[in-house]
Amino acid sequence: MATLYINKQNLFKNLDKISSKNPNILAVIKDNAYGHGIFTTSKLLKEYGIKKVCVRNNQEAELVKDLFEEILIFNPTTGRSFKNFSYAINSLTQLKKNRHPNIHLKIDTGMHRNGILISELDEALELIKEKEFNLIGVFSHFCCSEEVGCDTFIQYDKFLNVKDKVLKFCKQNSLNKPYFHIANSTAIFKLPDTLDYVRPGIAIYGGIEGFEPVMSLVAKAVSVRELDAKEGVGYNKTFISDEKIKITTLDVGYADGIPWFKNGCKLKSTQAIGKISMDYMSVIGEHKEVVVFDDIKEFVKNFDTITYEILVKMSPRIKRVVK
Repeated sequence: MATLYINKQNLFKNLDKISSKNPNILAVIKDNAYGHGIFTTSKLLKEYGIKKVCVRNNQEAELVKDLFEEILIFNPTTGRSFKNFSYAINSLTQLKKNRHPNIHLKIDTGMHRNGILISELDEALELIKEKEFNLIGVFSHFCCSEEVGCDTFIQYDKFLNVKDKVLKFCKQNSLNKPYFHIANSTAIFKLPDTLDYVRPGIAIYGGIEGFEPVMSLVAKAVSVRELDAKEGVGYNKTFISDEKIKITTLDVGYADGIPWFKNGCKLKSTQAIGKISMDYMSVIGEHKEVVVFDDIKEFVKNFDTITYEILVKMSPRIKRVVK
């Protein structure tokens, strides 16, 4: 049976590196902790000392509700929920319908995907005061922080102006001071000041340069056979052998989250051949098991995609083991 191994040492190394810039980490564990297993990863984060995390929805939050002091839900329901849940407010409409007391106000500083418009900030703050919400945090999201250019700093300056305005409003109205967060993985070491909290996602899991890979996928052999010269393997025989070779069928396919390919791909120590099947792939050589990848940054070079997509699509059926 194929296994996903979660490297605790590398996970902690990544957290150490992030902490060297700002120890206040709001760890993003949405979408099954970027495929690493939300409960498995959460227990490791708790062991490290992480107290606040971000998830996609209420269902994910409920899985880890006993592990953290605060869980920020990016796409929450409107109803009340557990005391340690906080809801991201993405629009005035949502703010008006919301009934959960603890909120983070998201500001659209240039991503133009969701969030309160800066022109709507005054109205939003008045609603928060009127409805007696507990404004725990204020945040925004960068659109181009992985690129060289001015967009990130334009957004950053806008957010600093929002911060000043929010703090002034809170002081004038005797409201608690919220904490501010905008630094995602690729902005943490770019910004002059990361503010109160950083909000890393892919960096925690080693999916970008400068960070250690956390996930490795090891597949088991299903069968071994010989191909004669001019024999093919798999659907449509897109691989035809030039000579007699041994091949191994592995117990992972595109149903497990491996991107579909039709002419093989490079693995850690061998080569996949032919078309990948739903549940299997074939590789050159005789093996008992094969490391499909142990660094997602290398494996992704086989495909026209990003590390995030492969990681989050790793099937929850595959067993996660901490090593």
